[in-house]
Amino acid sequence: MGPPLAGTERVLVRLPAWLGDFVMAEPLVRALHERLARGSLTLVGRGAELVLFEGRFPRAQRLDADARPSAPNATSTRGAAWRGHDVAFLCTGSWRSAWRAFAARIPRRVGFARDGRAFLLTDALVPARERGGVPLGLGRAGRWPRHLPRPLERSLAELAALVGVTVRDPSPRLEPRPAWSARAAERRLALGLAEGEPFLVANVGARAGSAKGYPPAAWARVLDGLADDVPVLLVGGPGEEPAVRAVCDGVRGSRVHALVEPVADLTELAAHCAAARAVLTADSGPRHVARAVGAPVVVVAGPTDPRHTAGRHTRERLVRVTVPCGPCHEERCPLGGAEHLRCMHEVAPERVGEALAALLR
Repeated sequence: MGPPLAGTERVLVRLPAWLGDFVMAEPLVRALHERLARGSLTLVGRGAELVLFEGRFPRAQRLDADARPSAPNATSTRGAAWRGHDVAFLCTGSWRSAWRAFAARIPRRVGFARDGRAFLLTDALVPARERGGVPLGLGRAGRWPRHLPRPLERSLAELAALVGVTVRDPSPRLEPRPAWSARAAERRLALGLAEGEPFLVANVGARAGSAKGYPPAAWARVLDGLADDVPVLLVGGPGEEPAVRAVCDGVRGSRVHALVEPVADLTELAAHCAAARAVLTADSGPRHVARAVGAPVVVVAGPTDPRHTAGRHTRERLVRVTVPCGPCHEERCPLGGAEHLRCMHEVAPERVGEALAALLR
């Protein structure tokens, strides 16, 4: 472990690629931006997610990890773009990001010592491993050498401590810009929602065959009892339009609107969630967006381990069932017959509605 940051360094932060993890890295970015009053900060991430930091961290440069050097107006994250920094914070567990920082000759490289990349780091945090019996409330123990599931924002706060940076507020925060809110309000108005009218957001999208999506028929049953009382906006990501349409077609209420032409981008999603009375979602990236803008959230969790997002979230309710095969974190359920997607199919829609009613009370 080296000396603490002096505040004059040129620091590069490689942000996670997954939306939920990206949002959970916000407290680290905020702490570094405050610390580097006389230094510089470079944020490397996917362009579609970096827009969530628009209007914030004014001293930070943003590099799109997906940009190709030949693309118009693109700033590539390869080669020279990484060089010239004093410190690299690697929020991902990938070997590639550690190698890129090493190859760019960044003298101080801070990251997690896992997956055979510890020798590429100068300041490394060894993640704890899960040992012993089945954790309370879960179906099974992890298989060796599984790392102990923990909220990423806590792990990143510990990573920051290696260089003397304190993350005082570990709760991720996103701040919708006025332009985002105005665009979202215009879209709701076009759907027939009056200005200021209460509404719900339901993130019902899922990739075809994904084990992490609550079945459209179950979502429809949840929303059947709500759509006559309050308008519901159905959202999903690019490629998830069929699932959103299936839920919309299955709901009997007339005040359900599918935002699929086009789908809401992340800035519009953040604005809708911030204005909504509550957000219903599976355990996916939009859950973290909704939480970070301060929305009350009801989460249906299937194969994901709840310890990854545990914490003091008083405006959130988690609905799940304990099954012998989970949590497995598999993208596709490998089981067949009655066991197939059991962790999702056994979550009764009535429980989701009850969780929402309790949260709003």
